[in-house]
Amino acid sequence: MKSARGILLAAFCAVLGACAPSFVQDRVFYNDLATAPGGVIGEGRTPAAERALAEIEKARKKNLYGSKDQLLLGMDLGMATHVAARYRESEKTFREANRLGEALFTKSFTDILLAYQLNDYSLPYKGLPYERVMINLVNSLNYAATGDWNGALVETRKIRRKLLSYNRMYPKAAGAAPGRYARYEGMARSLLDRHHIAYNPAQLNHYTDDAFARYLSGVFEEAQVESGAGSYQSAYLSYLKAERTYEKYALLYHTPVPSFLEPALLRTAEAAGRTNELARWKKVYAGQSYIRPGDYARMGHVLFVGYNGKIFHLTQDRFIFPLPLANTISMVSFAVPKPVGGGTDVRGHEIVVTSPGQPGVPVARVSSELGDDLMAIGATNFKDHLSRIILREAIRSTLKTVEQITAQEIARQEGSLAQILTMVGGGIFDVASDQADIRSWRLLPATIDAAMVDLPPGTYDLTVRTRTDFGPGGTMTERVTVGPGQYLLVRTVNPPPPSGPGKD
Repeated sequence: MKSARGILLAAFCAVLGACAPSFVQDRVFYNDLATAPGGVIGEGRTPAAERALAEIEKARKKNLYGSKDQLLLGMDLGMATHVAARYRESEKTFREANRLGEALFTKSFTDILLAYQLNDYSLPYKGLPYERVMINLVNSLNYAATGDWNGALVETRKIRRKLLSYNRMYPKAAGAAPGRYARYEGMARSLLDRHHIAYNPAQLNHYTDDAFARYLSGVFEEAQVESGAGSYQSAYLSYLKAERTYEKYALLYHTPVPSFLEPALLRTAEAAGRTNELARWKKVYAGQSYIRPGDYARMGHVLFVGYNGKIFHLTQDRFIFPLPLANTISMVSFAVPKPVGGGTDVRGHEIVVTSPGQPGVPVARVSSELGDDLMAIGATNFKDHLSRIILREAIRSTLKTVEQITAQEIARQEGSLAQILTMVGGGIFDVASDQADIRSWRLLPATIDAAMVDLPPGTYDLTVRTRTDFGPGGTMTERVTVGPGQYLLVRTVNPPPPSGPGKD
């Protein structure tokens, strides 16, 4: 008996080591991209990106991510190389991450069975919809940075197809309790209702389209009109979809419709020959001026994109409830993820364009506006996801509790060896399966703002001035040259909000 006991206890320790979830992000990412002091991307002023990239590479070499975190590794490497201006390297990394993310998502339904047996940490990380969408959105800017506007357009078009697919699959992927687990659903529902915990396994995604991606699609279409690869008809439809989606954003995320859409809609409606729609937009945007299509085609254009702050990360909430079983009171315990921290004090940027060496005479002055509020989008998308998994976690924990009580009863009847088995089973449950999955893509910004600057062909000094909650922020200047019909992409990375109570 002693030999059997020793073997079992050794096996118990080995299983705990194998099942314990990895919290590699807690050790790797706090020296992250959001600590960059600011700088125009591509000018070699991104030391924080290089530091983050070095840490990620170090973690990869030490296999700290593990086999189940390969999508997360691809996301982090893609973002770090993107901000470090290694555009082609980032594009390749994101392409591979996109393929992996789609393959993992199609397996979601079959993975439900394993999640009931252990928990989501036992599964490969597949990301939330907004994270998988951001792979394509950021990658579109990789292509844009190298002048590949068609490649950029392909990436933004993938986003709509993805979100359509996700919203068809997610209610099914939430999973009714399969097979033997279904018998515990009534107990779990009663437990959650008794303690006023909201759940909805049929919750749909609110995040059905991305307004900023739609706007970028229009820009990428217009950038190709002169070469014959794009069309004003398609550009107009993209801007129209962006306007409608921003109207939805205003309700869901309190993101207003940005004014940079107004001249784009007017211009492309005219260029596409949509006379009736042009007349309607002139009434909607009364007094809004715009550059006529012929003149616009002869101008140069600078698309500004700002990455501000950092998105939330996840910790866990633990619930412990009494459950009457077998003439005794047992405890049901489960944990779910919870978003914390994140944010930015950056409210926008002012882009001032002057002739070279003449800073006092502005040629153009444009203020950026919010393109995507990833804090709001991510939090809403996370809540949709959480609403689906709470019931499953409660069912799983109820199942485990019932199995433990049953095993303890058997142990009392059959002796000490069975009791050790019960201890081992209980230990695995407590350490390995009662953990919330707190993996997330931490290198995303809190917000993305944007502006379009239209200029006569020539060389200019372009100055970006940051506006924050606390007054003026940093100022950066770069000399740019634009030709007729040419588009340039300029991006900045800004620091996170100051540390203080309630901020992380």
